[in-house]
Amino acid sequence: MSTRNSFVRGLLGRFGLALLAAHGALATAAELKPTWPQAAFNPQPADGDLLLPMPCGGAMAFRRVDVPSLSPLDDRKISLGFPDEATGYLEGNHDAYMAGGFVRRDTSSMRYYLLAKYEVTHQQFEAMRGNCLKPQAGNALPATGIQWADAVDFAHRYTMWLAKEAKDRLPLEEGQPGFVRLPTESEWEFAARGGGAVSAGEFEEPTFPMPDGPERYAWFAGTQSSNNRLNAIGLLKPNPLGLHDMLGNASEFVLDPFRLNKHSRLHGQAGGFTLKGADYRTDLEQLRASARTEYVPISDRGPRADKSAGFRVMIAAPSLPTRARLKLVKQAWTSLASSKPSVSADSLADPLAEIEQLAKLVEQPALKKRMDRLAAQWRSNIQQRNEQRDRAARSEIRMAAYLVNKLVRDLNGIAASEKLKAVLRKDSQAKVVAQLERSRKSLHETADYLLASIRQIGRDYPADSANGQAEIAKKEFEQRKVAGYGPLIDLVRRKVAEVRGGQRIERQSLLDEITKLERAGSR
Repeated sequence: MSTRNSFVRGLLGRFGLALLAAHGALATAAELKPTWPQAAFNPQPADGDLLLPMPCGGAMAFRRVDVPSLSPLDDRKISLGFPDEATGYLEGNHDAYMAGGFVRRDTSSMRYYLLAKYEVTHQQFEAMRGNCLKPQAGNALPATGIQWADAVDFAHRYTMWLAKEAKDRLPLEEGQPGFVRLPTESEWEFAARGGGAVSAGEFEEPTFPMPDGPERYAWFAGTQSSNNRLNAIGLLKPNPLGLHDMLGNASEFVLDPFRLNKHSRLHGQAGGFTLKGADYRTDLEQLRASARTEYVPISDRGPRADKSAGFRVMIAAPSLPTRARLKLVKQAWTSLASSKPSVSADSLADPLAEIEQLAKLVEQPALKKRMDRLAAQWRSNIQQRNEQRDRAARSEIRMAAYLVNKLVRDLNGIAASEKLKAVLRKDSQAKVVAQLERSRKSLHETADYLLASIRQIGRDYPADSANGQAEIAKKEFEQRKVAGYGPLIDLVRRKVAEVRGGQRIERQSLLDEITKLERAGSR
């Protein structure tokens, strides 16, 4: 390294990226290929990792966090927090909404954001300050003892460096590159719980599934785990999204300020900064994704620095990357308050349109303002109702797909019993015959239940809502790696369309189609 470059690197640690314009980049082109050993930045490589370069020959690994979505304004309602009276004022259950910024190339109905696979290490932190440390065990520890502002500054520096040195490596959204920032608390907790890779029941548990025992997935207090000290990144198993050390080890700063909980919502006062995930000093019984503490950067003794407070970053996408997206968002926003709750509703009976029309005829300014506020409230109510309708449609479609799957299993069981009956003597067939009778009765009851569900979906939900939610349901099964449900959902969707078209579906014809579907899938 030249004397001049050494001088510049030293000054960058003190004066920051303002020197880039005067003294050039932090890295040469050769440094874009990592020279650090893999253990320093991705000790457990896995399929789906995205590696982005860093200064000093370093790199950072990211994982995709998928969120099913049908449009730029589509999002997923989730419940965060934990229902515990003792900690309710800190982390009581409250609703949040999730969406990803990048559209998957292989499917337009899935969006995602990218979250760092590991906590930012001491070596990575120093590299962004121009200090090139040698890769060694101590430098693979999470960067701790820092302030929230230091984490934000790291994200800003990294964004500027990538924009200058490796813009072509960043993911794009409609041609616009992503950028680095801290995750919001919702983004962090959604990923920490396992996101769409776990079932709805598992998502609401205190921790993600840990089949090999918590000590294999998280660093917590005690000799069986952390031994009350910070540990290097990536030594334990990841959560279902492939993210390491989300619980325990270093607690992690998020973008949001800290707010108390007021039962179903967060309180109005924004306090200090929010730390998530607990740390290596946390008892196992207190380890949970909802854990959150307030970090105040100053005390009566002066500045504070917590030896267990660290962070991880994410790659986000702009919400409005192009004029075309802006136009699409405006159209989607207008349709949010569409007043068509079901296929049986009178399309002319639109109270919102009536209010808006009356507001145009009112001449009194005060009354007109009241009418406009009433229209805005109606839009909000209609939007909430439509979102509830879509969630209910998705739930009905999932249930119908489960019933189809049960019918497939029942049909296979009946076929196996028929084969067994064929090889038995007549005097030995009584038990099998009785079982067959019970199985066929159960089969018919399940088929009738499925038919009722299909008819209800066809009657209660508009075609665009049912079809869109069917696609979301398919993506949810794919996220959880539950195979075989795509064709089942497609069958339900076809039958719903037949009902909506006025066709009558007979039980036996439905069972025949399910049998053909099962045989086609088994080949």
